[in-house]
Amino acid sequence: MPAPGSAVSCKTFHIAGILTTVYGLDELSPIATSISCLWLLHPRLQTRQRMEAIAVRSIDEWNKRPQLEKSVGLIAVAFDQRNHGSREVDAHANGSWRDGNKTHAQDMFRYGGRVSFCY
Repeated sequence: MPAPGSAVSCKTFHIAGILTTVYGLDELSPIATSISCLWLLHPRLQTRQRMEAIAVRSIDEWNKRPQLEKSVGLIAVAFDQRNHGSREVDAHANGSWRDGNKTHAQDMFRYGGRVSFCY
C-alpha cells in the first residue's frame, strides 16, 4: 500500500514484538544486487509516523537516479522508540522534571533515552 500522498510503498510488519514500518519495498529494482537500509529514529515524544516524509523523500530521490546505477536498492525503516507510540507504557515517564516527573532520570535510563537536564 502506498504511503499517503506519495508513490512510495509503505508496509508495516510485526518484528520481535515491535511494529516496524518499511518504506520502498515495492520500488526495489529487479536488477538490485544489494539493498541499503536507512534507519529512521524519531525525535523524543514523537512516533514512527513522524519519519514518513523523510522516508518518502529519501526513497523518491534515490529512485530518480539513472537505471544503470540501480544495482543498490534503498529501503527506509521506522519504528517507535521505547515508551513512545505503539510501545508506550507510561506517558508520564516521558515528561521532564519541568513537567513534574520526579523520576525523569530513572525513566530516561529505563526507556533507553539519555538524561536531559531540563528543569
